[in-house]
Amino acid sequence: MATRQRRNSVLRQLALPFSFLLILGYFVFHALHGGYGVYALTDMKARTDGLEADLLALRLARETNEHRIALFRRETLDPDMMEERARAYMNVAHPDEIVIFNN
Repeated sequence: MATRQRRNSVLRQLALPFSFLLILGYFVFHALHGGYGVYALTDMKARTDGLEADLLALRLARETNEHRIALFRRETLDPDMMEERARAYMNVAHPDEIVIFNN
């Protein structure tokens, strides 16, 4: 009985390791360049630093506004502050104007 034997070719021997290298390359590429990869992580950190700076500025503005609002509470109402804001709101105040009160 005659049998036909195949010779092991170089391509057949390298097919499995080459396919594993391709799969490994795919995962390495996406680990570096993917949406949550190494390069995206540095971009996220830079964006986080910028957003934290914005948050700090907003907190400072909020504290300033809370202090100004506290000046209008009944217990701590400052008449000078009230008149200053009313004149500025009604657009009758000028930057170089001096107001003298007669009490």
